[in-house]
Amino acid sequence: MIKKQLMVLLIILMGMAGNVPIVHGMESGIESSKEMEIPSSNGESGTVYTDTTNELIVEQSLSPTNEFSDGVESGVAVEPEAIESSVIEEETKTTEDETAGSSILNYEENQWLPEIITIERTNETEVFIQEIGEQARKIGQEYGLYSSVMIAQAILESGSGNSQLSQSPYYNLFGVKGAYNGSFVAFPTYEDDGYGSWYQIEAAFKRYPGYEESFQDYAVLLKEGTDWNPFIYQQAWKDSALSYQEAAKALTGVYATDILYDQKLIALIEAYELMNYDLPESVITDFGRIVSEESVDSDFIQYFGENYDGAEYYAFGNCTQYAYNRVKQLGGHLDVDMGNGMDWGQTGAVRGYEVSPHPAAGTVVSFQPGAAGADAVYGHVAFVEHVYENGSILLSEMNVIGLNVVSYRIIDKVNADTHTYIVPKDFYPNQLSVE
Repeated sequence: MIKKQLMVLLIILMGMAGNVPIVHGMESGIESSKEMEIPSSNGESGTVYTDTTNELIVEQSLSPTNEFSDGVESGVAVEPEAIESSVIEEETKTTEDETAGSSILNYEENQWLPEIITIERTNETEVFIQEIGEQARKIGQEYGLYSSVMIAQAILESGSGNSQLSQSPYYNLFGVKGAYNGSFVAFPTYEDDGYGSWYQIEAAFKRYPGYEESFQDYAVLLKEGTDWNPFIYQQAWKDSALSYQEAAKALTGVYATDILYDQKLIALIEAYELMNYDLPESVITDFGRIVSEESVDSDFIQYFGENYDGAEYYAFGNCTQYAYNRVKQLGGHLDVDMGNGMDWGQTGAVRGYEVSPHPAAGTVVSFQPGAAGADAVYGHVAFVEHVYENGSILLSEMNVIGLNVVSYRIIDKVNADTHTYIVPKDFYPNQLSVE
């Protein structure tokens, strides 16, 4: 297998050199890359204006069927050295007569057919992720979007923060056109007239005070859509997409016309483990991450503190009483004498409960004494609210941060796989099962 750097090679093939930015257009649903000189004004590229009318300025295509003209570019002002900061590579099968200089794409039946996309991790991109990650997490949680997808888009669209538009004083990570609170910057760009001919215009792009505003404005776009279709991006919401993979797929052909857009985003997410930013804000401890606010990732309704019949058999305000109450609230059954937290797995197995080392939402996890911060004598139990795609689990539990206080905690897959999980009886019959 030969790994070849697609983006760098494309730059070479297009004859670009030096610090000439690239602008990728998305008008008429056609993505393009055109070389251009950005005019200089007092040493800066582009000209900054203030729109006192606060009107949204969007360049429209001349195409009579302009499906994707929503004022969002599929990437802007990416400099060649910026692209190298997060290289997207193509891996192709070799043949006997293939050389290192051969095409990175297979040409068959008049179609360029790319194969496997891989990512070469760079320190530059990791630093960029650290700079924007927590802001993306905050906005993703607030708007019900996948922060991992937004960060991957920011990496791809801005060349890991190296494009001029994404840097100070513009902070436009996603190439969104228009004006933000009356402020925008004008850059030359190329548009397609809908018939395959390109023409140059000077387009206005939003200028933000910082990255958080860029993320928030982009989140509003995804949630509110366009004037002509408010639900155009709905399939990328957490309410609609069950995973970041589905969300990335939903944006392909809608936000960006690149047929490999989702594959590129997914490759970035997995290479840099961006799915961790889809988890709630948390405080790191030696035994997991304590979620600092009410969890939004649970698969179930919230617990409101009610004590159900039988709860009196467990110690007040302790983990066992809470686990019993949580299961009863959701319609499941647990015996009133399962024992101390460390005993629940063994007790459950003896009494015919389904018990497994594999976590599932709706199960009760039993910790042995001292494991993951459990009591050194009695152990601990907690309720599994959600299992994330990376194998980490979200727990709700009592008496971890205080007596009779419910808190949430996330433990990673390595930790999660060392404990025992009990499936309550009569709980989602024929639907909840662990292997």
